[in-house]
Amino acid sequence: MYLPVTEDPVTLTMYYTQPPMLAVITDDPSEFSFVYQKLEELTNVKIEFHLVNMTASSTEFALMMASGDMCDLVNDATNYYGSPDEAYEEGAALDLLDYADCTPNWNKLIEQYPSIAEDLTTDEGHILNFPNITWPLEKTADTGLMIRQDWLDELGLESPVTYDEYHDILTAFKQAYDISDPYVMPYQVLSPWGMMAGGYGLSLTAGGTNFYMEEDQIALATISDAYYDYLSMFRQWYVEGLISSDFISKTTNLPDESLITNGQAGIWFSDRMSIKTYSELMSAVDPSITLGLCPDPGMDREYSGYIGKDDTVSVSNGGFSVSENCDEPEIAMAWCDYWYDESLRQFINYGFEGVTFEYDENGQPQLSGLITNNEYGLTTRLANGLYLCTSGGFMNMSVKFENDYTDLQKAAPTLWDVKTVDESTIHTFGLPKGFGLNAEESSEMTAIMTDIVTYVTEYALRFVTGATELTPESYATYVQNVKSMRYDQVMDIMNGAYERYLDNN
Repeated sequence: MYLPVTEDPVTLTMYYTQPPMLAVITDDPSEFSFVYQKLEELTNVKIEFHLVNMTASSTEFALMMASGDMCDLVNDATNYYGSPDEAYEEGAALDLLDYADCTPNWNKLIEQYPSIAEDLTTDEGHILNFPNITWPLEKTADTGLMIRQDWLDELGLESPVTYDEYHDILTAFKQAYDISDPYVMPYQVLSPWGMMAGGYGLSLTAGGTNFYMEEDQIALATISDAYYDYLSMFRQWYVEGLISSDFISKTTNLPDESLITNGQAGIWFSDRMSIKTYSELMSAVDPSITLGLCPDPGMDREYSGYIGKDDTVSVSNGGFSVSENCDEPEIAMAWCDYWYDESLRQFINYGFEGVTFEYDENGQPQLSGLITNNEYGLTTRLANGLYLCTSGGFMNMSVKFENDYTDLQKAAPTLWDVKTVDESTIHTFGLPKGFGLNAEESSEMTAIMTDIVTYVTEYALRFVTGATELTPESYATYVQNVKSMRYDQVMDIMNGAYERYLDNN
């Protein structure tokens, strides 16, 4: 039996972002969402949404905070700050630990899975959000490289694993098919998903600060000797015509659909959701075309010295937070806690039998046509967000979308996952879990690193395209220029925070 969190009806306001496609359908998620409707019935709490198109969410959030008229609940509050602790200091998120008496389901969850709390605990010891948690907790690769499998087969070649194999296959594609983009280079050179650099033992992500652990110290990857080698490889690929001469004119990391359908691309980045899109586009052009997936390259087939991206999909930094503006924080915390009730997990993910899901022949729930073949022409994931929920804090059973997946999409986590016989040769490049900057450090770092990241991005492009000749001497000048941009202050902050982390663990 479910008990309401309050005897008298209570209305709470929520700052809530929606994708553009949903924002034009409704300005009140509870109008369509069976989950919000049911939770209002169970808890006696009505949510009044302050709905914002996610394309303008940062601006709207800043305006809300400046006005002092914060909503009671904020979805993804911690994502609007350089450091989660800033959200606490500005009152956008209260500490869940101060309201443990109101959150029995949450308490049970983090007791069973301590790593969830470890992931969420800020540098100053707060837990500020009820997160969206992928369930079951498992390692999965959600982004990777796609390849023209039909060309690979025609040329009698095997899927590449090492950088040299990638180079040889791209060269073969160029010679056999005279294409403009054997490798579709991201417009910032660096991958937004931290790939193509792991074989060099580097942590590199487009737009990122790109710190990583080098022995027992934090180091900056984009001034390392290995980064010079990495840029030199792409410079050579560019000279050989394996990368489009105008890649810097592109504005997205995933390739334009016209580039794929025109048959000008050999290998490109994709996320799991886009695999189906690319496959359907190519099939419409020529049903005989086949696409394949290949892993992030290593320096050798053993992946010696490889630094892999952390693919553990478990706890998001978003989800529900309760602001200090809330007059009923205990009720708000209890309402958020309801989302983690084990007996509600299937309902929150699948809704009502005969309406939003049906059981298959194996007794497993499958989303119904109301969602998978909806009247608005939305993707299954977006329609799920409309009729049930996608964002917010709950146990998100991602398997519900796999019924709509192609065989290639289902195989992606395995095919994209880097494997080696000797697991000790693979390291995740992320800084230790639990490491973080306090609000003052984060603010100081942001002010400095904005200039450094801008400079690094500019010179990645210049070195690869030849606008600036890449030589040991020019690279040394580049490194000195980075170090002149208050680099020592950056490293003092980072390694000071790391020492604090070691003292606390």
